[in-house]
Amino acid sequence: MLNNEERNLLVKTYKEMPDAAKLAKVYNVSVSSVYRLVRQMKDTGSVDLRTGSRGRKPSLTSEDIENIRQTVIEQPDITIHEINVKLGLSVCDETIRTKVAAMGLNYKKNAPRLGTGAA
Repeated sequence: MLNNEERNLLVKTYKEMPDAAKLAKVYNVSVSSVYRLVRQMKDTGSVDLRTGSRGRKPSLTSEDIENIRQTVIEQPDITIHEINVKLGLSVCDETIRTKVAAMGLNYKKNAPRLGTGAA
């Protein structure tokens, strides 16, 4: 894998000597990698590694998190499942529980017990 300096040098060399096969041998990459880097430079203006878009994306927006915070502050006896239903979030209850715990808020752990009923 080429670092950013080598990538820039490869593209600069390609502009002076457009022989992808020779450059691929010199930089120990495939010919398609040479063409891909040249195309990336033309499209974006940079051949630097794109590391900012890696990893799992957050499932809750900052607005969702703020709504959860307000809901728990207004109704401290609400359960996690009730928060999920009330706000109409498209995540599992565990995701909400994790966020509430990370905020350091207290919430009701269980729904009211119905008991055994009439005998």
